[in-house]
Amino acid sequence: MAGAIVQPECRLGDNIIVNTGAQIDHDCIIGNHVHIAPGAILSSGVRVGKMSHVGAGATVIQNITIGDESMIAAGAVVVRDVPNKAQVAGVPANLVKYNELE
Repeated sequence: MAGAIVQPECRLGDNIIVNTGAQIDHDCIIGNHVHIAPGAILSSGVRVGKMSHVGAGATVIQNITIGDESMIAAGAVVVRDVPNKAQVAGVPANLVKYNELE
């Protein structure tokens, strides 16, 4: 997409979207079926699990792991790991919903 940046040593899964103006810094690992929304920033060493969504303008600091099937709200600043099937929002991002049994 226009203005998207993917730095060296990243591993990108199948069927992903790196949308307009999104930035994925070096050494990130992006799982299958992930959407990195417009303007999102993933600092170095971030791991995003399969079928997750990083919302528009969200920022994820370095070496954070986002679990499978998780959702990062638009504008969130993620400063700690996010478990599988969780939804986080805010600055700093806090757990909004957790669907472990679904």
